[in-house]
Amino acid sequence: METTHREECYVCRRVKLNCLCGAVAPFATKMRFVILMHDDEAKKQRTGTGRLAKLCLTNSELLVGTDFTADARVNALIKDPSYLPFVLYPGPAATNLAALGGSALPEGKIPLIFVIDGTWRSSRSILFKSPNVRALPRISFSRSYISQFKIKKQPKEHCVSTIEAIYYLCKEAEEAGLEKPDERREILMTVFKKMVDIQLGYAAGHRRRREENQKK
Repeated sequence: METTHREECYVCRRVKLNCLCGAVAPFATKMRFVILMHDDEAKKQRTGTGRLAKLCLTNSELLVGTDFTADARVNALIKDPSYLPFVLYPGPAATNLAALGGSALPEGKIPLIFVIDGTWRSSRSILFKSPNVRALPRISFSRSYISQFKIKKQPKEHCVSTIEAIYYLCKEAEEAGLEKPDERREILMTVFKKMVDIQLGYAAGHRRRREENQKK
């Protein structure tokens, strides 16, 4: 019975009892997203938001590793003349999409956004070990956002989860005229909030059981 209860969905990697695939409605963006998932994130955080984002975005892909220096796929994308590559990462040298609107974006170029999926520490590790990714221009947000990832404490106030980061970047891209208005992008936050609610429900149930046991 326990084995059946823990049976995993091979798409969203959640237990089938809490599978989120039915809530996913894939859509396309003009920007192309490449999610670089740290090995630890792939092994430990099997329900991480990077996978959920990948399921929602039809023109995205997810690659797992710690050092992408010699990764054939990453290097091919970076060198592809049809793309204008960036890495989504904060810092004083990072630009934002408002600065890329209109004539600032070369005609015919598709923004290619590498998104690092992992803890703050493992994200820095990927950048340190992957000079090809580290050398890319950095892009960040024009505003600050507070994460709704209530089940996970963020290391800094401005840190958001992978799926939230992609959502906010899409939102700012629309404001900058780089993406057409599309209500379908709300599915990113809908799926994310559903996942958070499920986990909060489990946490509440665990607290209740613990309190009941203490009373016995």
